[in-house]
Amino acid sequence: MRHKIQIEPEEQTWAIIAHLSSLAGYLIPVGGIIVPIIIIFAKTESPIISAIAKQALYLTIFCYFSLVPVFLLKITIVGIPLAWLLGSVVGIAALALPIIGAIKASDGRYFKYPAIGQNPFYYP
Repeated sequence: MRHKIQIEPEEQTWAIIAHLSSLAGYLIPVGGIIVPIIIIFAKTESPIISAIAKQALYLTIFCYFSLVPVFLLKITIVGIPLAWLLGSVVGIAALALPIIGAIKASDGRYFKYPAIGQNPFYYP
């Protein structure tokens, strides 16, 4: 059985902000990178908030890097359907994961993003 990580009530607002910080890039250019970095450094004493902000940062970086294959696939006629599929999956994930995480954080539950998520209490 997996241990469920609980977010303390006084940290829930910061957890919601940290999850939604990856969406700042839609309002401010490169905001999806700058805002999570600020949260990481501002909340170093809280491993949960820091881990959530790192997840948001990793998600934003992954989305930026996934634009390269989407662009390259759009250049070729054969790759256009695959580019649409890949772009749609990444776009939906970029919107859905932070929103799901923020909803779970408002309930006091820690949400680990698939593939890029991390345990806040594990330090390699």
